[in-house]
Order: sequence, then structure tokens, then C-alpha cells
Amino acid sequence: MKKDLRVQKTLQSIDDAIIKLLKEKSFENITIKDISDEAMINRGTFYSHYSDKYELIESFQVALVSDIEALLYGNIVGESYSEIAESQIKETILKVFEYLKENRIRVLTVANSVGTTEFAKYFSRHMYDFYKVKSEEFGVDLNSEGFTDYLITYVTNAHMGIFLKWLKNDCQESTEEMAGLIETFTINGVFKAVDI
Repeated sequence: MKKDLRVQKTLQSIDDAIIKLLKEKSFENITIKDISDEAMINRGTFYSHYSDKYELIESFQVALVSDIEALLYGNIVGESYSEIAESQIKETILKVFEYLKENRIRVLTVANSVGTTEFAKYFSRHMYDFYKVKSEEFGVDLNSEGFTDYLITYVTNAHMGIFLKWLKNDCQESTEEMAGLIETFTINGVFKAVDI
């Protein structure tokens, strides 16, 4: 069900307000009054949508991760890893970088609010689940459960580090260059090393 246009505008005003305020002060120092004043709404209106500023930031995290999961699950399909075309993987990685670039301010807003480490943990948990599901789906046997867990943890944290560094550096490299780096580091590096 689509949200009422007034509700959409209010939510956008709240989003814009927190983004602007985070350029001026730390998340801890931002109050609901600050957000409401900046969004030109009353505090009651804010509370009709969010219980507090943490829930607001959580909504950013949920939306970002949900969108990226949809990209990944929607584009990496097949019966086995060998069945997936290399171009399909490259195109998906490129789409992820394009999405991150388009949503750079929102990603950095979350990272600045909850801290880069906490955001990385949150994002990595979801990426870990994706890699785990796909490994099982494709029947990839990686010696042992412990080995698989460490490999997936390594890959997800490496990707998160690259994503955040690129976003913090104002996306100086093109999305194509960044997708190429992920391909080189992960697909041609780690995955080939363990014979996937």
C-alpha cells in the first residue's frame, strides 16, 4: 500500500533534516527538537513516525540493506556457481556500486550516526547471510563449516571496508573501476584460491 503524499513529504523532510544536522553536529548531540525544527514539523509529528532518533537511523539501515539484498538475490541466480555467467556477477557488482553512489549521503549518515564499526557489523551480518545462502544453494563445499564461516566473514568485511572507503573518498573512482577491484580481489583472488 502506497503512503499518503503528505506522509511521504513529512518523512522526506525528517530524512533531510537529520542529514543536514549531522553535517553540523554529532548524532549524540542532535535532539528530536532539532530534527523537528529543521524539518519544520512539530515533535508530535516526528513521534507519529519514529519512537526516537535511533529508530530513524535504523529505518535508513533497514532500507539500505533491503535494497542491496534485493539487488543481490535478484541478480545472482542459477543452479550452481559454475552456471552463473561471469558477466552476471560483474554486472551485479556494478549495480551495487551504482546504488551505493546514488545513496552515498544516506550510507554515510548511518555510518556517522551509529559509527562505522557498528554499521559495518550490521551490514556484514546481512551480507554474511547472503553468501551463506548462496554457498549452500550452489552446493559449494569448502572443507568444513568453520572454514566456510571464516571465508564468508573475510569476504563480507573486506567488501564493507572497500565500500565505506570509496564513499568517504567522495566516490573518486568510477563505479566500473570499483567493480573491477572487487572482481580482482574477490572473484579472481579469494574464490580462485579456494577453487570456486
